[in-house]
Amino acid sequence: MTTRAPLFVLLGDSFLCDQKRQEILSQLEKEFGPNLPVVVRRAGEVPVGSLISEARTLPFLASAQVFCLRDVDQWTKNDLALWKDYFPSPHPRAFFIFEAESLEKSHPLLEGAARAKQLFLLPSESEKIVARFIREKLKQAGKKITPEALEVLGERLGSSFGFLDSFLNQLILGVGENPEIDRSTIEAFDERFFRWEGQDLIQALVEKNVPRSLEALQDLVEQSGRDFPSVLGLLHWQLRRLWDAKQWLAQGVQARDLAARLGLFGRRADEFSKHLERFSLEELEKILEGLFDLDWRLKTGRAEGRYEIETWLINAAS
Repeated sequence: MTTRAPLFVLLGDSFLCDQKRQEILSQLEKEFGPNLPVVVRRAGEVPVGSLISEARTLPFLASAQVFCLRDVDQWTKNDLALWKDYFPSPHPRAFFIFEAESLEKSHPLLEGAARAKQLFLLPSESEKIVARFIREKLKQAGKKITPEALEVLGERLGSSFGFLDSFLNQLILGVGENPEIDRSTIEAFDERFFRWEGQDLIQALVEKNVPRSLEALQDLVEQSGRDFPSVLGLLHWQLRRLWDAKQWLAQGVQARDLAARLGLFGRRADEFSKHLERFSLEELEKILEGLFDLDWRLKTGRAEGRYEIETWLINAAS
């Protein structure tokens, strides 16, 4: 019987948590054999009492089981009290992987994981981590990136590793045999793939036109040959630019300087300004939060694609 503690706590960006979770699952499969039963849920989807009851009995013929629970910072005091009662005498082969962007230092879930050295802090805002991720991803594809291009990618995509990974996959395909990626390469890629594609969809969102939004989504998928995860990456790129612009305005940047910061000129700059006027910062944040949630559910197998994207789109355009 294993002496491994049954609790892992992962704190950080959802993409980094996803990578660490896969690493932990691989370790557990080596220890207990392949095809371990794995339950993936968000905190609140299933009552804690039900999860604990399920954990106390292994599935038929299973040597162990794993529960992956996201957004555990949303649990109530009553929920945490149930976990506090459970973990002093847990089932030794029912493993829990708790995930959240962050928890307070005094949070009761941290002590046991820290004591077992199974508390993993996965910082999402470190420029070094973002830069290393980009370099390693491109190195695997036989590409190099200049320092200036690396800085541009970090600024434009931030530390959302899921969308960064999606963008890099498309960038690698887009540059073909070119072994080095510099700023001009990224700007040319930006010009080709991002500034025009998705404009009809963004316009429909701006106009809060649900039927047109759904039609534009279908057109984008069919005409560009993109799959739905790639469409998510594109939408994130477009909406993130609007959100960045709203943030800059709040920080005192003059409206006339926004287009130059984003490399937009002429008609494109005019269109961007009109879109910016129609969204409030709060609306953009809500839309992006929904997009992040959808991205996570797609990655964890909790969503399949088209239906969930259309549902998100209807909510965003309503």
